[in-house]
Amino acid sequence: MFATRLVRFTAGRAVRASNASTSVATLAPRLKASTNVTGVDVHPSPLSALAETYTKTLSLLSSLPESSVYRQSTAALTQHHLDVVQRALDAQRGHENDAQKIEDLIRETEEQLEWPYVEDGLRQAKTELGLVANMLEWKAWEPLEHPPPPNQWHYFSMAEEAGEGGEDQNVDGGKQ
Repeated sequence: MFATRLVRFTAGRAVRASNASTSVATLAPRLKASTNVTGVDVHPSPLSALAETYTKTLSLLSSLPESSVYRQSTAALTQHHLDVVQRALDAQRGHENDAQKIEDLIRETEEQLEWPYVEDGLRQAKTELGLVANMLEWKAWEPLEHPPPPNQWHYFSMAEEAGEGGEDQNVDGGKQ
């Protein structure tokens, strides 16, 4: 129980820290003036904020059991995104005062990750970090407390509902 509280506390701190991120590197000011989305401001240093958020997400994911499908799929996607962002950050080194180079790297990252704008990717990353914290609290990998009733997960067939058979039909649709 203490371990669960500790993990929950740590997860909560990580989420709050990512929301109040202060890791804005001293870079040239962004050339992009607007995201053209109401309520979404241009982030001054989105790549470093993304790298920080992805690193925290991967750290929290390591608290989930390795057999968790959520952990496996989310870790793979997060690691891929972190790799793309890290390549852009590596290319940015030495060009901290070149605003156009930084904008080009951000645009390349947006294209590689298929984001409309990098701030949306940052929002998604922070949301995923919050979900990982919730998954830790919910213990979603554990078996259900109350097993589902029989046939709860049996989906109906339109043919069966229409009285046309259904399960006694072969793949071609004809009667066997």
